[in-house]
Amino acid sequence: MNNFKSFLKKEKADIDKMIENELVGLKKNIYPSLFRAMEYALFSGGKRVRPIIVKWFVQIGNPDEGILSKAAAAIEFIHTYSLIHDDLPSMDDDDTRRGKPSLHVKFSEGEAILAGDALLTEAFFLLSQTGLSRLSLILSEAAGASGMVGGQATDIDNNPDRDMGYINNLKTAKLFEAAAMMGALIAGFTKEEIEKAADYGINLGRAFQLRDDLLDEESEDISQTRKKALVFVDRAKKTIIDIKGTSKLVEIADYVIKRKK
Repeated sequence: MNNFKSFLKKEKADIDKMIENELVGLKKNIYPSLFRAMEYALFSGGKRVRPIIVKWFVQIGNPDEGILSKAAAAIEFIHTYSLIHDDLPSMDDDDTRRGKPSLHVKFSEGEAILAGDALLTEAFFLLSQTGLSRLSLILSEAAGASGMVGGQATDIDNNPDRDMGYINNLKTAKLFEAAAMMGALIAGFTKEEIEKAADYGINLGRAFQLRDDLLDEESEDISQTRKKALVFVDRAKKTIIDIKGTSKLVEIADYVIKRKK
């Protein structure tokens, strides 16, 4: 596990370079204070698990580094925008994110909203440059009203009977599913293999959220939550284990369930 964690750090550094390059490529057309807010949010300590999943699927095929870079940055743009908006006073009202001031605290609420909006829009601008229109379709479905945003809307509803499994599926797991599908598509997977990648991603995302619940001490039944997370990890691994070149993706599933903050 320690060796794998070290390997993940190197992979994160590689993804950070991709994100930085793509962001700098956009800089000349972005108002300076808006750019600083976007940059602050993007480089505030994220694990980069979603773009790493994109990268590892892409590498199974014949990777196009330019397309990989834009796809990896795009999914992290989307994830970061969701966190910015989640932290807002009108949403979860969190003053810190990863031990640092949340964007609306560091800058202002207005700048945080606009930085989130900008990252959302620029994500699809990046994907439009890849020539693979289906990437935008996959990501928009995962991030939109029937995916992540729908989960956020359900989460802020005060209905006591709301289904947290359903909410987490939309808020978290759908973006993991998109990461796996995008990587598989770029790699040139068959339709059947892309479907397997989707199953891998959705189950990995479910396990990831349950592990977060345990780490944040938000689970009412710790033992049951652990069991559910292990079931999802097992499902994730089984769906792709017969696809050549997926050993790292199997390992990251084990990492997700054992990771610390």
